[in-house]
Amino acid sequence: MIFDSLITLIPISMIMVGCCSNVISLELIMKQSQSHAILVTFFQFATVAFISFFVNIRWKKVFSILWIPVGLRERKIPLKTYFLMVSIFFILSVLNNKALDCDIPIPFHMIFRSSSLLSTIVIGSIFYKKSYSKQQILSLIMVTLGIIFATFSSMPDSKKEISFGNEPNLLRFSIGMLMLIAAMFLSSILGLIQEHTYKLYGKDRHYETIFYSHLFSLPFFLVFKDDILHHIQLNNESTLMTLPFGIGSYPTLWVYLIINVLTQYVCIQGVFILTGKTSTLTCTLVISIRKFLSIIISVVYFNNHFTSLLFAGTVLVFLGTFMYSTSGKVIEKPLPPTKQEKEKEKKLD
Repeated sequence: MIFDSLITLIPISMIMVGCCSNVISLELIMKQSQSHAILVTFFQFATVAFISFFVNIRWKKVFSILWIPVGLRERKIPLKTYFLMVSIFFILSVLNNKALDCDIPIPFHMIFRSSSLLSTIVIGSIFYKKSYSKQQILSLIMVTLGIIFATFSSMPDSKKEISFGNEPNLLRFSIGMLMLIAAMFLSSILGLIQEHTYKLYGKDRHYETIFYSHLFSLPFFLVFKDDILHHIQLNNESTLMTLPFGIGSYPTLWVYLIINVLTQYVCIQGVFILTGKTSTLTCTLVISIRKFLSIIISVVYFNNHFTSLLFAGTVLVFLGTFMYSTSGKVIEKPLPPTKQEKEKEKKLD
């Protein structure tokens, strides 16, 4: 079954609400400026690192109502493991957002990010010796096809056909697609590494992982310093938006960006918690369904038509989800012993 217990409903709700809101705010930003990818990524990482910092502090009670910080919680996962996860996480995050600068519309963006279902199976089968039933593979293919159908149905007509007479645009589009393909496989690799890490050090380490993976990524953004400063200036110069309840008027792009980074934190927390409680494949399936719902919301919010192709996608996604939920568990074949394990066996003999 997909859900091991009712407690998994909490991270799933965080993913559905946080991630869907995040996609809508990102689409609003990109409609005003398609070159904001790096600035959005930087603020997402900085905000998540800042908020999760307080979760990772150890507090000491001084008086009845006064607590003071005395250091960080004990870290169980080694730094070398974090360096590997941070490197992959940073690269795939930049690739995903930077692809939007290459004339990749958000619906196309969702196609390849949703295709990680299949890349998870390929990588899991080859490198982690996992075995999936025919019903699981068929259900995952159905979900992926359903999302692709729904995405194509929501695309603007001008984006459904790529003109081969316009080579510069085609080249940019191709570069963006390669970025998404690379990010798709990196995402699956990262998910499997996280699953293996949780098995070694405990499934309750999500609060630690989310903090260090974002904190250690921040120095990498020094490479994009000029780009970030330029887009901060563009945000300051954007048109003003009057907020309700007398809060005041603020630049539109800053309002959208704040909404984006806060919902990103909720979304990522949900993903990390769910990864620690379920398998990578289950987590990927939940995220894929969320992306499908994001498309539906986008269609309704941006006044797109509910076409027959979108209806077909809806049927495939939910039928595939039902098939997966009724399938058996993923079988993990034992990996061959390492050199250290072989040496220990010889000593015992």
